[in-house]
Amino acid sequence: MGYLPERKARTIYVTGSSVLHNGRRRKLVLESRPEFAILKLVGTRTQYPIAWEAILELAEKHNAENLRVEARKGKETKVPGGAKKN
Repeated sequence: MGYLPERKARTIYVTGSSVLHNGRRRKLVLESRPEFAILKLVGTRTQYPIAWEAILELAEKHNAENLRVEARKGKETKVPGGAKKN
């Protein structure tokens, strides 16, 4: 019987969003690898590798900040003591 080595999966996603880079709008490409991801901009050679753990930490920080902002907005819209009576 033959031996099958572990497959190294690699998936590439071209996102629908674009970012401004050197005055031009460029599509963002995410290359998924087992240990890390690589972010690239279409039409450039620059690659930005980032570990999956770092992406998770960044998402957790953004989520916590968004929850704080939403809570602050909720407090600002409430009128203390209710509506005024004439």
